[in-house]
Amino acid sequence: MNSPRIFRGTALAVGVMLVAACTAGSPGPTTTAGAPSTGNTSVTSSATTTTEAEPVAFPLAVVTGITSLKATTTVKELGALAKRGDLVFPCGVVVTQPALTSDAACVEADEIPGKLKKSPGRIALLPPGLVEPTTKVLSIAGKGPFGMFGADLFGDAKARAMDYPVLATAQPGAGLEPSWTAYDTSEIWTMTNLGSLCADRGGATQAVARDSGWDWVFGGGTAEYAGKAVVDPPNREPYRAVQPRDTGDDGAFAQVTKRSDVAIADHECPVIADENWEPQLGRTLVFSVPEAVLPHWRDTLGLDVVYLAANHMSDKGVGGIRSTLRLMDEYKIPRTGLGMDLDEALEPAYAEVAGLKVGFVAFNDVGGVAKADADTAGVPWITQENIEAGVSRAREGGADLVICNPQWWGGAEYHNDLWPTQEQQVGWFDQAGCDHVIGSGTHVAGPLLLRERGDDASVVLVSPGNHYFGQGWWQETQEGVVLDLTFRGTTLVNVRMRPTVMINEARPALLDPRGDGHYVLERVWKYSELDDTR
Repeated sequence: MNSPRIFRGTALAVGVMLVAACTAGSPGPTTTAGAPSTGNTSVTSSATTTTEAEPVAFPLAVVTGITSLKATTTVKELGALAKRGDLVFPCGVVVTQPALTSDAACVEADEIPGKLKKSPGRIALLPPGLVEPTTKVLSIAGKGPFGMFGADLFGDAKARAMDYPVLATAQPGAGLEPSWTAYDTSEIWTMTNLGSLCADRGGATQAVARDSGWDWVFGGGTAEYAGKAVVDPPNREPYRAVQPRDTGDDGAFAQVTKRSDVAIADHECPVIADENWEPQLGRTLVFSVPEAVLPHWRDTLGLDVVYLAANHMSDKGVGGIRSTLRLMDEYKIPRTGLGMDLDEALEPAYAEVAGLKVGFVAFNDVGGVAKADADTAGVPWITQENIEAGVSRAREGGADLVICNPQWWGGAEYHNDLWPTQEQQVGWFDQAGCDHVIGSGTHVAGPLLLRERGDDASVVLVSPGNHYFGQGWWQETQEGVVLDLTFRGTTLVNVRMRPTVMINEARPALLDPRGDGHYVLERVWKYSELDDTR
């Protein structure tokens, strides 16, 4: 596919503009006693009665290349990298916290993203206004598994509120652009996406038939593999599967979405009242889940929006569609992509965050489900007319940003690349004004497209793979990724993925991205398109 080019535009000024004079030269990292911590407040300049303004402190993001498997760092590691000359410093910046010693030459701050594009394994310090999707932000290692949940300038609200340990000032006379050093935490927000929530089959077997309960299904922590796996297992018999084993950290998986500012997910089957539901237990391809899962979606996972345009939504007929709509409304879970007619199915769902209104619209092109029309319950099909109508409604409803959520195959399931039909559909989404496209349905993770759209970056994730949809026969259907997007206002500034695997075809768990998680991450990047304007 000849996709549009990746975003490499100049960072926009946001929040309070930090005005400081600077000079060129090597970074000369030093320590300043009593340097302020950012905490969860914006960095601002203050009035002074002296003739020379005090240097204004700002945080430095620790970044690497988007395809790097590394996810966290420590202050100790930064010190070691600096001492070896392996940490990239921006010119015109004085590091005031922590104490760093390095003889390496500095790099012009606005050239660092290009340097990381060429050498994605490098680690750099970067003024926060220059962070963009190709520069993956590393969080400061926290107490969660694999160092998760630590201080993070571009992480979830709790991570942004933590004291941040990497601070700097502009070197006098260096001429740094004020927008480069600007950081206003009130404009930063995250959106996290999961794959399918349809926990019938494997999930129902464990929760009901084996008496593990739904708390167990939704309480996943971490996992590792009992043996070696491969990055790209062949899609043919004999299929290769992995043997994940639980390594503890119960509840960590749900915390990823629970902590996010906006959490969304795909759901592929009807929701039935508890008294009318029977588990599928792997005997047929007709799926449903009980009302009992909805509190877990809302309270355990913290979901803000669920999109429903999927090929199993009419597995229980019109009654199942009606039940799904009624129950989701009763539990106050915003939804889109399903209705008793096309008008309802096209109605967007909304989430409000950071002073913005984000709209979501969903569509399907996979057979086996009823197509919604003027007098037929079902899902809206992926057509230019429907996409334009859904996006237009979201804009008319006040959406500052519109996310389009297709379930699509492009012709068949289980492929890692973008097929011609999907390429055409991406064009329709672009023409209709979708800001980003987060898809589902192929049951395998990836690919990801990162493209330039006007002055901003636009992301397309074809599929995150499976999460609560049990398919244990192949490594690729066992694995998935949680997509984390970070925005500054309406501008996408960071893209990160967390690798996962299903235990017993029922319970998703987090994988170490530099351990057994590398298989699915490397596979996603292998088939992704990350073109550059340079």
